[in-house]
Amino acid sequence: MSKSAEYALLQAACLIGLLGVLQYVGVTTWLMEIYPGGNLLDRGSTDGYSFTHNFLSDLGRTTVFRRGPNPTATGYMLSLAAAGISTMIFFAGLCHFLWKFHRTPLIILCLICGIGAGAGYVGIALHPINVDYRGHIRYVQLGFIAFWWMTVFCAACIFQNKRFHNNYARILLGFALVLGVQIVIMLFGPRSWSSGEALLLQVIAQKVVVYSEILSMTVLIGGTMVTIRRYYREEDALAEEGD
Repeated sequence: MSKSAEYALLQAACLIGLLGVLQYVGVTTWLMEIYPGGNLLDRGSTDGYSFTHNFLSDLGRTTVFRRGPNPTATGYMLSLAAAGISTMIFFAGLCHFLWKFHRTPLIILCLICGIGAGAGYVGIALHPINVDYRGHIRYVQLGFIAFWWMTVFCAACIFQNKRFHNNYARILLGFALVLGVQIVIMLFGPRSWSSGEALLLQVIAQKVVVYSEILSMTVLIGGTMVTIRRYYREEDALAEEGD
C-alpha cells in the first residue's frame, strides 16, 4: 500500500471515529427531548426524560413502560450501533499506526479490547433492555469492561511511542479511573430498582462515565489525527530531500 493511501485510510478511520462520537451526542440529546416519560420507579406519572432518573438505555426501550411504543427506540439503536462500529474502526486504525513503530503485544491487546468495546455497544443497541434484559446487561458489562482494559493498554502503548504526547496517555488513565469507579458501582452498587437513591446513583454514574468517555475519545481522536498528519508530512519531506 502506498503511503498516500495508508495516510488517507488512517485519517478516514479517525474521522469515522469522531463522527461516531459526535452523532451519538447529537442524536441522544434530541431523543431526550421527545422521550415520552416514565422511569424504572415511576412508570406512569412522569413526563419527558429525566437526566437524573432515566438511563440512556431507556431511550432504546421498544415500549415506554405504560405508554406504548417508544418513538426514540429506533433512533437510539441506530445511533449507538453506529458509535460502536465507528469505535472499532478507529481503534483498528490507531493500532495499525502504533504497530508501525513498536510491535508489542500491548497493541494487539488494545485492538482486541477496542473491538470488544465497540461490539459491546452494538450488542446493547440490538438487545433493548425491555426485550432481553440479561443480554442487554451482558453487553453493557462487555462494553464498559473491555473499554477499561483498552484505555490501560492504549495508554501504555502511547507512553512507549515518542510521536504521541504523553498527555494523551494521562487523559486515558484519568478516564480509566472514572470508568473503574462506575464499573464497581454497576457490579456491586445498590440495584437501581431498590430505591430512588439507588436509581439516582446508578443513573448519575452512567452519565458521568459516558460523557467522560465521549470527551476523552474526542481528545484522543483529535490528537491521533494531528500525530498522523505530522508523521506523514515528515516522511514526505524526507523523501523530497532524498530526491
